[in-house]
Amino acid sequence: MYTIKQTETKKCLFGLISREVEKVYKFATYNEAVNFAFNEQINKITCNISDKVKTTRRPFKTILTLEQFIKVSKKNPFHFLGVRNYKKINIKLYYFYLVNSNQLQKLKKFE
Repeated sequence: MYTIKQTETKKCLFGLISREVEKVYKFATYNEAVNFAFNEQINKITCNISDKVKTTRRPFKTILTLEQFIKVSKKNPFHFLGVRNYKKINIKLYYFYLVNSNQLQKLKKFE
């Protein structure tokens, strides 16, 4: 089973008081967990092998984040977007299209 923890800041009483709420999401397969992590831009996935053994996976070690993809695609739009001018394309929407259609080979980091 794979779990992802996400902290969220909630404001109460007209924005004067704020508190952090931690949500835990559980997934049966790794692909579901990675897809959720890419959509929510979460850096850490925990794999629960047993009660005592837990490992951590970092999906953005080899895949570009949204901010990195926007920066790189503005520098080289023909390679990443397939067009010569990036101003005509919504880069953020295209990133989420690639993630949800499981075309992650276009999002790999070059090192």
